[in-house]
Amino acid sequence: MNTSTAASPDVSGNRMKTTIKKILPYFLTSILVVGLWWIFTLTDNYAWNPEGKEVLMLDIALTSIFYYKTLFWLVVANLTVFTVKQLLRKNYKATVFTALFTAIFYFAVGQIVDKKCAFHYYTVFHNQSVTEECIEEPILNAGYQIGPILTENIADKEMKYRRYAIGGLEKLNYKPAIPTLTKILFDKSELEVFRADAYQALTTFDTEETRKILNDFRNQTTDSLDKKVIELGEYFIQNK
Repeated sequence: MNTSTAASPDVSGNRMKTTIKKILPYFLTSILVVGLWWIFTLTDNYAWNPEGKEVLMLDIALTSIFYYKTLFWLVVANLTVFTVKQLLRKNYKATVFTALFTAIFYFAVGQIVDKKCAFHYYTVFHNQSVTEECIEEPILNAGYQIGPILTENIADKEMKYRRYAIGGLEKLNYKPAIPTLTKILFDKSELEVFRADAYQALTTFDTEETRKILNDFRNQTTDSLDKKVIELGEYFIQNK
């Protein structure tokens, strides 16, 4: 009786240690994911000299990004941990299955999450107050899915950070923006710098369509204004 009673706490203790050992990797991984995305979505990262409602707009957008990205990466990261644990146990069938499921989840759900976050990243881009070299960061963080929003907005000649939006489309290699960029390039009422930005982006895309567009533009260039656009565009290309 006494032996049984004495052994019971040891058994309970061993079970608790085993349980902790099992869940600890997932717990630490989750803490890391939450912590990283909390840091990535701090309002202070983007509000260096805020004006008006910029802080409020940033708070709303970054909070939404935090929830979407954190939930997504919690699943991906913990599935990855589970896959590694199965591999270490030489449970190869489970390893292959979970690795395949993780990959499918990452690409399928990842696109949905990126689409959900695209508008919020644009809100961050539009309301941020940072140094020049950091302005395009929300665009690059958003990725390809922000392309349609930027393409629609660069048509507005009064758009805030318009040059950086065009530059972001170039870096994302977002080719559906070609018609809008072409319109900007040929529009003589546009400022030269915006036309040159469009020239640079179209040159960087380097498709059969953009090469034809640029050749047509060069061939029909007769006035000094268009020539200056080409010179400025080539200068941007050489010094980017």
